[in-house]
Amino acid sequence: MNRTKERMEIRTATTDSDWQQAMAILQRVYVGEGYSSPERADSTYQRAVLEPEGELLVVADSTGTIIGTALFLAEGSTLGQIAVPGEREFRLLAVLPDARGSGAGAALVQACVDRAVAEDAIGLVLWTRPDMTAAQRLYERLLFERAPERDQADPRGFQRLVYQRLLG
Repeated sequence: MNRTKERMEIRTATTDSDWQQAMAILQRVYVGEGYSSPERADSTYQRAVLEPEGELLVVADSTGTIIGTALFLAEGSTLGQIAVPGEREFRLLAVLPDARGSGAGAALVQACVDRAVAEDAIGLVLWTRPDMTAAQRLYERLLFERAPERDQADPRGFQRLVYQRLLG
């Protein structure tokens, strides 16, 4: 289905349905595309784990179907891995394969930028895998810059590539 230029709504996941759809997207993208093991996903992609850590954003298409999600971490979140004081971090950006190219990913990232600005953050950071080249192109289009001095080794055997966007 071509969702290009379709009206989309970004909101915070609040209902059980929002959370169920968002967790299904994370499973489909991260496990289905080989970025996460089923065991890791089963222990992490749960409302009880993610909700206390920040704001789960979802993007819904014009039919109300959730097609993407991202987790904007609260300051001091235990899931934060790279933010320094004054920065905000987001994780777990995922868009359904048939909705890629629709602007859903960009809308989610922009919503994270907007929240960081509203919180007077000095910057917004994220990390991505080397094989997530489409995501890297998206971040660069949205004015994020590589911060290779902040890259980290991931215990799963790859280098976490850090991107940052300075704010203000």
